[in-house]
Amino acid sequence: MNTLSQVCLGLLAAVGFSTICAATPQQESANLKFKSVKKWDTLLPEETWSTIAFHIPIAHAGGEGFVVKNSAYSLEVDTDGNGKPDDKIKGQGGFAVLKAKDKDGRVFQYAIRVRKEQDDWQYASSGIMTGKIHGVPITLIDQNNNGVWNEIGTDAMIVGKTKAASYLSRIVNLKGQLFLLDVNEAGNQMSLTPYEGDAGTLNALAGYRSKGKLLQAVFSSKDGKVSFDLANAKNGLLVPAMEYKFVRGFAEKGSERVWIRRGFMRGVTVKANQEKVVKWGGPLRMEFDYFRNSKEQVTVNLPTFYGNADEEYYDFFPGGKSPSIVVTDKETGKEIWSGKFCES
Repeated sequence: MNTLSQVCLGLLAAVGFSTICAATPQQESANLKFKSVKKWDTLLPEETWSTIAFHIPIAHAGGEGFVVKNSAYSLEVDTDGNGKPDDKIKGQGGFAVLKAKDKDGRVFQYAIRVRKEQDDWQYASSGIMTGKIHGVPITLIDQNNNGVWNEIGTDAMIVGKTKAASYLSRIVNLKGQLFLLDVNEAGNQMSLTPYEGDAGTLNALAGYRSKGKLLQAVFSSKDGKVSFDLANAKNGLLVPAMEYKFVRGFAEKGSERVWIRRGFMRGVTVKANQEKVVKWGGPLRMEFDYFRNSKEQVTVNLPTFYGNADEEYYDFFPGGKSPSIVVTDKETGKEIWSGKFCES
């Protein structure tokens, strides 16, 4: 079988031209399969819960969504797309799998988690599209719960075997190589072509100081189209040369855990053929506002905790493990107030 270069050389010899024959970048393709996940433990960059009104807006051949019957104590759901509720969720929430045909007549499934939030019922996607390409497992998550799986910078993805997701990215790192990623709307097909732009290394672990383990560290480009989770990249990760912003993080130590968000952290710039080490983490500092009501009374607002790069730490769990705060009178040293905070 002739290779592309042999064919090009033969054609050139035949016509007597001296030029270069450019090869089309090699493309890889793969199929993904749907899987429902009843016990959801994925760390998403931006978990979204959508309010349920008259239907769950996942479009199918029979309509724009799956009909529901909403009451204060239960939610009846049409799970087969025929317009009649056939499953009931009670109490504080539950799980359901929706099944129907798409506009092209293909059968599909969509899993949801359901919860009661005050007077409303809410749902979030509880299914994934999973497959393998270039020898690496890829997981897609419809993070905004609309039944569309290929929204760059909005939906989420996991590269490899981990539970931490980044945003769905136009460019991915697979086995140390960068590729352009394409996904179809149904989320069941994806393809790769080699990335040919400038690249450098982004390292979020070498400069992170904490007694806990970093399980998620999502950095995204300014336009949101490129996103990586760096929590497992011990030696840094090859990424396109551009400016990135920290988006979301999560750390834990035993039963203790804390979420991390951007706060006032500045963007980081990765230059071609260079390594950028992010210096962040401990020691934490606490900022809070207070005012004196009287000589004997002080009001203290909830504090905010910041790391070395001005990233914000919040939702400490359990509450008893969050930092202790003691307010004393400056002149007498008398304790005026003490407590612990665990919520933002």
